[in-house]
Amino acid sequence: MYNSSQDPLFKGNLLLFLQNAGRQQPDIRLHLITFEQVQYQLSASAQAQQSAEWAADNIIWHPLRWHSGSFKLLKKIYDLVIGLLLCLNLRMNGARSIMGLGTVAGSFALIIAKLLGLRYYGYQFEPHSEFMLDCNVWPASSMAYRGLHYLEGLTSRHADILSTGTHHMIARLAVEGSPARTYLLPSCVDDQRFQFSAVGRSQVRARYGLSEGQPVVLYLGKFGGIYYDDEIGEFFGALRRHLPALHMLVVTPDPPAHVEAGLQRAGLVPSSYTITRCAYEEVPDYISAADFGLVAVPPLPSQRFRSPIKVGEYLCCGLPYLVCRGVSEDDMVALRDRVGIVVEAFDPAAAQMAAPQLAAFLSEDKSTLRARCRTVGIAYRGLDQFLPVADEIFRQL
Repeated sequence: MYNSSQDPLFKGNLLLFLQNAGRQQPDIRLHLITFEQVQYQLSASAQAQQSAEWAADNIIWHPLRWHSGSFKLLKKIYDLVIGLLLCLNLRMNGARSIMGLGTVAGSFALIIAKLLGLRYYGYQFEPHSEFMLDCNVWPASSMAYRGLHYLEGLTSRHADILSTGTHHMIARLAVEGSPARTYLLPSCVDDQRFQFSAVGRSQVRARYGLSEGQPVVLYLGKFGGIYYDDEIGEFFGALRRHLPALHMLVVTPDPPAHVEAGLQRAGLVPSSYTITRCAYEEVPDYISAADFGLVAVPPLPSQRFRSPIKVGEYLCCGLPYLVCRGVSEDDMVALRDRVGIVVEAFDPAAAQMAAPQLAAFLSEDKSTLRARCRTVGIAYRGLDQFLPVADEIFRQL
C-alpha cells in the first residue's frame, strides 16, 4: 500500500481484514509492503514491536520509504522500482497473488502483477484520478492525471478481483465490461472499538473547557485537496448564526495555523472552535464528545464512488452526521434511516436550510439517537457484516 503503517485509513480498515485472514486461514502467508511517511515514522523499537505483533497474525511487514516533494513523477517511479524488486524476491520465494490498497498502490500492484505473473486483487478500487480532477487538484492535461487515469482503466480491464465501497462503482464496472470478479467492501469499522464512551466524552470536554450541555459539532479530517477547505468554516459560521451556542471541535492532522487561518477568514472567533489532533486510539473518545459530525466532501460527480471511513466511525459511536448529496451512499443512508442531514453544498444557503434540522437532532433524546445511529452504523459499515466477503476473496487468492 502507498500509505504508512500508522495511517488511520490502513489501521482502521484494511489491517482488520488482513489480521482476520491471517487468523482464519493459517495456510496463507501475508507480506505487507508499506511506504512510510515521516509524519507517521516509528522509532526502531516501536517498529520492531509492530513487526512482532503482526507476525503473530501471519503478517510479515516490509516497510519502505515514501518519497515526495520535487520531481514527484520520478520519485514515484523510483518507489515503484523498489517495490518491484522486493516483489520479485517474494515471487521467487512462493508469492502467487498481489493486492493493492486504492489506485496509486493499486496501479503499482497491477504493473508488478503483469511483469511477475501474479494474480491481482484491487482493494478499495476508486477513480482517484477523477477525484483529483473534479477537485481541481490536477488539471486534465497533467501527467499525474493522465497517467493514473490510464492505469485505473487498465486495472478495471485486467484485474482478477476488485472490491469497492459503493454499489455505484460496481454498476459502473459492469457497464464498462470489467472481467474482474467484483465485491462490495466499503470502508468498514471495528464496532467493538468504535462505540460511545461516557467517560471519554467527559474527559475530552473537560480537556477543552466544554460544558456537558454545550452543543458540539465535530469535524474529523483534512482540509483542502479532495475535501472542502475554507468552506468548512464558512458553513459552520452560517450554522452558528442560527444556533449561536454551537462549538466546532476540529480534529485534524493538518497544521493548526492553516486551519485556524481558514476559520478566521470565515469570521469565526477563537472561542467558537477548538483545533486539535489525537492518536488513532483516542478517536472514539473525541467522537463521543460531540453531538453531530460533519463530512466535508464536495458533491462532485466522482464522489459517489467514495467510501469515507469517518461516516462508519461517527455512526458506530452514536453520532449523526451531515453530508452533501451525491457523496458515496452516505446521503441515502442519512435520509432513509434518519441518522443525518443532507445538503447540496457547504454554503450559507445550505446552512440556513440545515439549521432547523440540526436543532431537531440536538433536541432529540441522546440515548435514543445514539442507539439508532449505532444500529445503522453496524449494519452499514460494521466489520462483522463484511468479514465473510473478505474471507471469500482471500480463499480465492
